[in-house]
Amino acid sequence: MMSSSPQRLSSLALSTYRAARSRAGRLAAAFLATLLIAASGHGAGTPSREAAATKPKVIIMTDGEIDDHSSMIRFLLYTCDVDVQAIIECNSMFQRHGHSKERWYENQLAAYEAVYPNLIKHCPGYPTAEELRARSFVGDEDFEHLKGTRETRWEQVPGGRVEFDPAGWPDTPGSDAIVRILMEDDPAPIHLQAWGGGNTASRAFHKLKTDHPADYERALSKVVMYNIWYQDDAGNYIETHHPKVTMIYCGHFAGTWNYRSQPNTHDFITRHVKNGHGPLGALYPQTYVSEGDSPAFFYVVNNGLRNHEHPCFGGWGGRFKKVEGFERVYIDAEDEGGKKFQFARWIDAVNRDFQARMDWCVAEYFADANHAPVARVAGELNRTVKPGATMHLDARPSSDPDGDKLTFKWWQYREAGTAETKVTLTNPDSSAASFVVPDEPGKQLHIILEVTDDGEPVLVGYRRVICHIE
Repeated sequence: MMSSSPQRLSSLALSTYRAARSRAGRLAAAFLATLLIAASGHGAGTPSREAAATKPKVIIMTDGEIDDHSSMIRFLLYTCDVDVQAIIECNSMFQRHGHSKERWYENQLAAYEAVYPNLIKHCPGYPTAEELRARSFVGDEDFEHLKGTRETRWEQVPGGRVEFDPAGWPDTPGSDAIVRILMEDDPAPIHLQAWGGGNTASRAFHKLKTDHPADYERALSKVVMYNIWYQDDAGNYIETHHPKVTMIYCGHFAGTWNYRSQPNTHDFITRHVKNGHGPLGALYPQTYVSEGDSPAFFYVVNNGLRNHEHPCFGGWGGRFKKVEGFERVYIDAEDEGGKKFQFARWIDAVNRDFQARMDWCVAEYFADANHAPVARVAGELNRTVKPGATMHLDARPSSDPDGDKLTFKWWQYREAGTAETKVTLTNPDSSAASFVVPDEPGKQLHIILEVTDDGEPVLVGYRRVICHIE
């Protein structure tokens, strides 16, 4: 049954809602679903996500490669979770002339527009297609800015030599958009994602440094640039000449999310994406999950794992470690389960979440699809604790917008913390668990709560508790 909560609806309302889901009373179920959301203390948006005011601000740079098409379809279904500042078409050493002259992106926005009326029934926080069009730009697609980089692909890694200087390059609508966004008087981080090359950002950062010196450090200190590889010289240029930018180099997308990494998903894409799920899913260009760029936006999905708060935390978008010799450059870390386990451990849950959102595209009523549980922990998520103390963890405030039965799992994300001890969790499969704080003053423990429903598909909500040991 639904977990207890001081804000839950009466058992009569909940039982009525469940009955409506299984019979024809869908309008009543939709109305009661709204009440469930309101009763859980959340307003607009999917209940398992944070309030709109905390949505991470995102700029995407895409080179229009075929897997970018697939990633963009998935990303459009998560635009309710982020604040889209700009989507910029660019090039890369692999797509040297870019693809902005084609209409792949425009066609996807048109399909998104067609399913938008259904999407907002499940999460009112989606931007309109017109809003996304107004934030779409073309950036650097100049072949001359890439000469030689294909031959040195494997040298395009953190610490590599700088090959180009954007000082003489012309501005583009994309680079101008980056400058304008970073100049805004808002200290919130800007998550700049390089699905392709980053040369558009290189030009923007150079212009900020030369034309806006008084605002340069303030503006660039906000940038967290998530790079799916360094696909041009921008990575080495930025880490060398603009060290205030936090740079994340993701290489372990390869083997987990890129071409041929998930060959067992042909049936998944056929049944749950390309067929019977509206015009957006029908545009998915590949026959299996092949989305090398999706980890960049997984990093900022506000699902409770707090992945985007720090590169070392870990979550759907991977976990990273600092590169020696740099203050703000990070590269893939490894979890105990294997070289790429920091991505692999989440894949099934991520794909089921995508499946549910594809259902939203065609589900006329809220009750016709599943929605992620609302994972909650009583008390603070950041705690200062003393060695030897018993830490009590209480997930009973958790709930489910569909009234589904919930199961619980607590586990220590040992690799994300700094404590050496592997703590023993008491009752890790119940709503209330506990552990004894180890004697490691100055260290940090990360405890993950997973709340799983029994809907179709099965979905997971998360919360992370960080314990700072005194």
